[in-house]
Parts: sequence; structure tokens; C-alpha cells
Amino acid sequence: MSSVMLKEIREIPDVVRRLVVDGADDNTRVAAAIRAASPRVVVIAARGTSDHAAVYARYLLESHLRLPVVLAAHSITTVYERSMDWRGSLVLGISQSGEGPDVATVVAAARRDGAITVAITNDPASALARVAEHTLACRAGVEKAVAATKTYVAELAVVAALVAALTRIDGPGVAEDDLSGALPGLPDVLARVLQASEAWVERADALVEALAASDRALVVSRGYDFATALEIALKLKETSRIFADGYSSADLLHGPLALAGPAIPMLVFRPDGRMGIALDGSLERARAIGARPWIVGGRDLSGLETGVRAVSLPVDVPEPLSPLCFALPGQLVAESVARRRGMDPDSPPGLTKVTKTL
Repeated sequence: MSSVMLKEIREIPDVVRRLVVDGADDNTRVAAAIRAASPRVVVIAARGTSDHAAVYARYLLESHLRLPVVLAAHSITTVYERSMDWRGSLVLGISQSGEGPDVATVVAAARRDGAITVAITNDPASALARVAEHTLACRAGVEKAVAATKTYVAELAVVAALVAALTRIDGPGVAEDDLSGALPGLPDVLARVLQASEAWVERADALVEALAASDRALVVSRGYDFATALEIALKLKETSRIFADGYSSADLLHGPLALAGPAIPMLVFRPDGRMGIALDGSLERARAIGARPWIVGGRDLSGLETGVRAVSLPVDVPEPLSPLCFALPGQLVAESVARRRGMDPDSPPGLTKVTKTL
């Protein structure tokens, strides 16, 4: 039986298509305002799934704009009530609903005290949008399932489109990580990845069964896709009540590798290129102590490791955009595991669509 969560995953290519086309003018306008402000540091306020979009934004902003990025400690503002000198900073508030009071409070304080502020939200009439100087809408439409899927990928797409507007490369050809050159074709890539991912998840019954039968799991990636590992681990937690932990493959070696072994399912998102090669060494260490990882990769895996425990997907985008692609098989796996465990992926117990914390 199909879930609302599955339906919303299937909407993702069209959501990103709307963003790329309809959001272009807003991205240009906000990018111009950011350039005029000339910030020297970026602070991102976010919670939950949006916090993982913030991790992605950190990698993208630091690599493309060469600005230091930090994630806000909300309670400094909301609980300890300490003020800060926000001058010279760009503050991004990321929230699907835009109704998290902690995120809105940080953004309001930052704007009041000298920062240029931008809200990234699915609701341009939300509290967050009202307190920010500028707003970029996710344009994902209503999301009914509690677990965020299309709104998460939409947040990533908004961040990528904003960075593309800030770093647009003029002239012929597409550089290795030229976002502006790759974004127009991204919706079609996502559609192909979605189709291939659905077919793979249907075949990967051993993976689904292993996760469904376990109370623990490791989800691993690195670089831009560190956000993917964190987000898919969260999806397994909230939809299937599995104690899943997301790790950078580098951090895995600093202690958590001791958790790996034949009894603990390990799901790995391996990007193509230099980061995939860097990740391989950690996988060899994990295999040496008995782990048998399932690997979701791009074209680099084709003809090498494909089979029951590895899938090569048509991730035909520069690596900085790969998290938008890898989110799809991860979300599909989480949805399938929840149903295998006899749970409703649309309404996890104890959770609500809008979570308000300070």
C-alpha cells in the first residue's frame, strides 16, 4: 500500500523544476543584496531536518564563497538571552514551516543588530519570513507526511540556487563544480535517479529486511553528502524507530568504527570523484572487522561493485549537487523499512509536522 511519504518523494523532481524556473529572479535579487553587504562570516540557524540542510549549506558556502560558516547555538539567544555583535555577517534561517520560534528569534536578533538576514522556508508568510530581511521560498507545496522529504530536498535546492547566483560562471563550458551550469538539468537527473532508485529498493529486499530486523544502523558518507548520512539516519529514526547514527567516514574512524560489524546494517552513500576515493579507505577498515556495507553510488560504481550490496545510480551532476540525488534512495529505503516493520511512515508516534522549541 502506497504512503503519503512515498507520494511526496515522487514529487521531488517537479518541486526542484519549479524552484529552478520560478525562483530565479528571487535568487538574483537576494544574491545582489548579499554581495552589497559583503559579509565576512555566515551563521545558519536551523533545527531537525533543516539542520542537515544547514550542514550541506556549510560545505557549499565554504567551498564556493570561501567564507567561514558556523551553525547557530540558538539557546545563547533564546535561553541565556545574550546579545552578539552580528555586524558583517550573513545569517540564514532555514525552516520548512518557518514557525520554529528559536530559529526566528535568532534571525530577528541578528537583523536588529546588523546582519543581513535571509529566510529559507516553504511558507513565505511564516514567522521566520516576517522577521528576515529577505525570503527564498521552497515552493514545495503542502507536505502532509510528518517526515520531511520533498521540503528537505527543496531546501538543498534553494541553497544551491542561491550559491549559484552568487558564483555564476560566465562564458562557454561548465566547470567541474559550476552550479549555475548544472542546475537547469537537475530536475531531469532527479527524475532518472528516482526511477532507478525505486527499482533498486524493490530489488534490495535483503537491505530492507536487515534494517527492519535491526534496532541499530550506521549511515555513512562524507563531504557534501555528510548531510545525506545525517538526514537518512534521522529518517530511519523517525519513521522506523531505529537507533540509526549518521557519520562522516572520517569521523567513523575516530571511535564509532567500534560499532560496526556483521550484525549492524551499514548504509553508505558514496559520491563520485575524490571524495568517493577518500571514503573507500574507511569502508575497508569497516570490512576488516566484519561489516558488510550496502553502497549507494554514482557512475563510478558502474561495473565495479554493483550487485546485491551496491547500486550505481545515474547521478549525472557535479558532486556539490549529489546530496539532492542521494536523498531519494535514502528516503525510499526509510519508507520501505517503516512499512516492513508494520509502522506508518506518514505519522510516527509522538511527532508532529511543526515542532516549536526555544
